[in-house]
Parts: sequence; C-alpha cells; structure tokens
Amino acid sequence: MRIGVISDSHFLSLPAELIKKLTDLNLDLIIHCGDYTDINVIQQLRGICNFCGVAGNMDDLPIKKSLQEKEIIEVEGKRIGIFHGYGFFRDEILENEFKGEKIDIYIHGHTHRLRNEKKGDIYFLNPGPFPKSMLIINIVKDKEIEVEVVKL
Repeated sequence: MRIGVISDSHFLSLPAELIKKLTDLNLDLIIHCGDYTDINVIQQLRGICNFCGVAGNMDDLPIKKSLQEKEIIEVEGKRIGIFHGYGFFRDEILENEFKGEKIDIYIHGHTHRLRNEKKGDIYFLNPGPFPKSMLIINIVKDKEIEVEVVKL
C-alpha cells in the first residue's frame, strides 16, 4: 500500500496544482495529521483517494466534530498510530496517547519539522508542513517498511 502523509496544511482550500500533484502520486491512502484550518480541505482530500485524518489543535469545531483526535489503523499487518500533538511536543506524548496499544508506526504533526526516525522497530514520522514536504510510506505485507521524503 502506498500512503501519502501530510500535516499542518493551514489552507482554506487546496490549490488545484496541489490536488493534481497529490493525484499524480497514485496513492492508495492519504493520511492528514491535523491543522487543516478549513473542513473544505478534508472534502478535497477525500476526493483524491481513501482518506484518514485526525483533528489538530488549530482546527475549528466543524473539523473536531468530524474527526477524532487520534486514530489507529492497520495496513498490511502494521498498526499506525496517528495524532497531531500539542504544546512542547515530545515522544512521551505519543506513547501516552497510545498506551497499551502495539504501534509499529507513530505519525504526528504539530511541530512543522520533518521527521523520519526509527527507534528499535518503531517508526516516528512527521511529514512537516504541507506543501513544503510530505512522506510516502510503502507497506507491503512481510516486507520492510519504506519511507520516502517528498519535497513539493
């Protein structure tokens, strides 16, 4: 599965050229880690391909009513914990949010800092602010996870 990961877009509406770039990546799923700014962005992303997202600390009530603060999805046997973040962000915040869950990949936003780190067998990823950067995660059952950084 080819997953595009974005965060912190802070758009009222995605420009047509960004929608085309995302479409041209032939993604199976788009994950957004929060701070859309407008619910219209969620609708646009859902129009591209399958979508999963969480609400961020800067998102307004319609978005917070539409999306959870955290999600866990399973892809090809890998469990992905998705969370935006808040305050002075540390890995302990992620680990506490998903306490008691087996997570293979943590994906977060909030810091506006690109991150592609592996600690032991667990990935800690942040796509940075979209459209400056994003991540593409390739997950194939029983194969090593591949993470690609894309600068747009």
